[in-house]
Amino acid sequence: MLIALFAESAWNDRQDRLQGRQYASRMSLELRKNLDYLQNDIRWTLQACNSAEMALAEMRDTDGAPDPAMMLRLFVSAAAFPAPDYHRATYDDLIATGRLSLIDDAALREQIVYVYTEFLESLSAWRPPKDTELRSAVVKSLPSEYIVRVISDCLVDPETGFLAPKLRSCDTIPSSNTPESWYGKLMARPDIEGLTSERAWQVCDFERSMAPVQDRLKSLVMELENTAG
Repeated sequence: MLIALFAESAWNDRQDRLQGRQYASRMSLELRKNLDYLQNDIRWTLQACNSAEMALAEMRDTDGAPDPAMMLRLFVSAAAFPAPDYHRATYDDLIATGRLSLIDDAALREQIVYVYTEFLESLSAWRPPKDTELRSAVVKSLPSEYIVRVISDCLVDPETGFLAPKLRSCDTIPSSNTPESWYGKLMARPDIEGLTSERAWQVCDFERSMAPVQDRLKSLVMELENTAG
C-alpha cells in the first residue's frame, strides 16, 4: 500500500512539473508576442511623435508656407493607429484556475504576477488612445484612399512590415492641386494646431514610460524559457 501511494505521489509530482514546464513555455511564447507588439507600438509612437512635432513646427513657422502634400503626410502619420491585440490568455488561465503553483519557483511566480500586472496597468495608463479628435479631423478631411496610400507608401517599412520610426520618402504621392484643397479643408479648422499639440503630448512619452516594463518583460521571458527547458 505504501509503495503504491509513494508511486502515485511521485507520478503526480512528475505530472505537475511537466505541466509547469508546459505553462512556462506557453507563457514565454505569449510574452514574446507581446514584446513584438510593444516594439511595434513604440515604433508607431516614435513616428507619430516625430510627425506631430514636425507638423507643429511648420504651422508655427511664419517665414514660409509649408508644402500641403508633406503636411498631409505628417497629419496622417500623427493620427495613425496600428492597434495590436496583446495576449494574456495563458496568464489569465493560470490565475483563474489557481494553477500558478505549477510553476515551482516561488520567486518566479511572484515575478510573473508582478510583471503581467505592471505591463497591463502601464499599457492602460500610457498607451495613446485610438480614437482622437486629430484622427477624426484627418478622416473627415481626406479621402480614405489617400490615407491608405500614405500609410502603405510612407509609414510602413517594406522590409519588416512594421511602422517605421520616421516618415519615409513618399515619391509615389506627388504634390498636386488636390492635396492643396484637402490641406486647406484641414487647416480651416480653428482647433487643428491644438489637436496636433494634444497628439504630440499623447504619443511622445510612450517609449520612455514603457522602457522599464519592456526590460522586465525580456528578463521574465528568459527565466520562463529556462524553466521550460
